[in-house]
Amino acid sequence: MMATKMARRRIFETAKKSTVMAEGRAVSRARLILPVLVAGLLSGCAMLPAAGPTAGAFVGDVDETAVQWRNGYLLVPVNNNVLAYQHEEPRPSFRGLASLSLPADTGIGVGDVVQVTLFEAGVGGLFSSLNAGGQGSSSVALPPQQVARDGSITIPYAGRIRVAGSTTATVEKRVVAALKDRAIEPQAVVSVAEGNSTAVTVTGDAIGGMSVPIPTSGLKILQLIARAGGPKTSIFETAVSLTRGGRTVQMPFSELVNDPNEDVYVRPGDVVLLTRQPRTYVALGATGRSAQLPLQGYEMSLAEALAQVGGLNPNLANPMGVFVLRREPGSEMLARYEGQAFQRVTPGDPAAASLSGDIPVIYRFNMREPSGLLYAQDFKIHSGDMLYVATAPFVPVKQVFDAFRGVVSPVLSTANTAATVSEKLD
Repeated sequence: MMATKMARRRIFETAKKSTVMAEGRAVSRARLILPVLVAGLLSGCAMLPAAGPTAGAFVGDVDETAVQWRNGYLLVPVNNNVLAYQHEEPRPSFRGLASLSLPADTGIGVGDVVQVTLFEAGVGGLFSSLNAGGQGSSSVALPPQQVARDGSITIPYAGRIRVAGSTTATVEKRVVAALKDRAIEPQAVVSVAEGNSTAVTVTGDAIGGMSVPIPTSGLKILQLIARAGGPKTSIFETAVSLTRGGRTVQMPFSELVNDPNEDVYVRPGDVVLLTRQPRTYVALGATGRSAQLPLQGYEMSLAEALAQVGGLNPNLANPMGVFVLRREPGSEMLARYEGQAFQRVTPGDPAAASLSGDIPVIYRFNMREPSGLLYAQDFKIHSGDMLYVATAPFVPVKQVFDAFRGVVSPVLSTANTAATVSEKLD
């Protein structure tokens, strides 16, 4: 019995020594491996995932408040002077083509359907009739007639009467003059039943196409679009264009709705086109989400654009690195920042050629300062802009330690297991 107990104790002591040795080897390996892992991960920061360039990559090692020309783009820190110079996107206007006043009556046209009613002063004339009760009528409504290609219609006992290009009042006088010697004090009432010659066409992929006759009271663009069923797409994604006399003007549908002065009268032969053409900007980097989003009209600020993407990502964003990328006229930027970011050169210098046309401009905002928030409220986003938010400087270090924790955890887990076994053997 005593021998058995001694044998068991020797087995336990042997197992305990083996466990302690395994624990020591694990800890020793961890001590050797961890410095190597840390050094390797820190040296590989550039290989870690990132949302894009850092703020330092944009700014460089110069005064952050200075306007500078860097690697083919102009970096402009936003301040009150920049806001004072900013201009809105060019706004097209229909008033260069059409008018807010009711157009003049163009008269009856070829293809119109005309209704004529004739009256006489007494019973017994050309257009009089008696019913079964002996009651008489001194008027007659002629069947509707379509104006022929020669621009005329037929009136009984008067023959062909030219009506094209004339108003209904003028045609009435012509009919009365033609019947004066045949009817008893004749009178005529002429109206246009179908104004086919005055039709205006509305079409496009954002609306059901149709041809709409223009009534005598006139027809404005919004009335025309409403009669055609209205746009099928969101007003912020719809563009409306008016073509007249070989000229075309296009504007966002939202602008037409918001500005009554753009709701002009249409004329015969006009073509109104509604197409889906969203005005968008792109948001990338450490924002709430990266996406291409529509501009809510012309007056959308940077603050509204940031709100639309969920603001700055609190875990990743560098509030000192908020940028708006845009192309601006090179001549305007040169005139504004000559002596700061640009130096005058001879016209033949290659540097001068690089500033012709539009050039890339990057506007920078420091959202850590209260002034940066105020500037964001007043800075206008244009269609085609890119909003980019750089990641904070600590993010690569955080990624290193996250990766370090993932690698080291198995080693430490092994050591903890060995320690637990040793305690149980005791």
